[in-house]
Amino acid sequence: MIRGFLFHLIPLLIPFVVYAIYLYFAKKAGSDKTWQGKSIAVSTLIGLLLMAMSMIGLGLSRDEPIEGTYVPPRFENGKLIGAEIIPNKKD
Repeated sequence: MIRGFLFHLIPLLIPFVVYAIYLYFAKKAGSDKTWQGKSIAVSTLIGLLLMAMSMIGLGLSRDEPIEGTYVPPRFENGKLIGAEIIPNKKD
């Protein structure tokens, strides 16, 4: 669970970390740049784009069969059975 959460959270945070490092070195060099609304908005958009790309990449790289019958989660004998895709029978 935590791995899947981090898989999507890290690409969202990368632009903020990179910009914070840039601001750190810019301040050491004598610049007076700070976090501004535009830089936060651009970092957010880039992070959302990276997060969407990670979701698409994860969806395209799964080993699950694409064709088949989807069986939603259900209870059987008091136990929760997860969702699954049952492959179609081949003739």
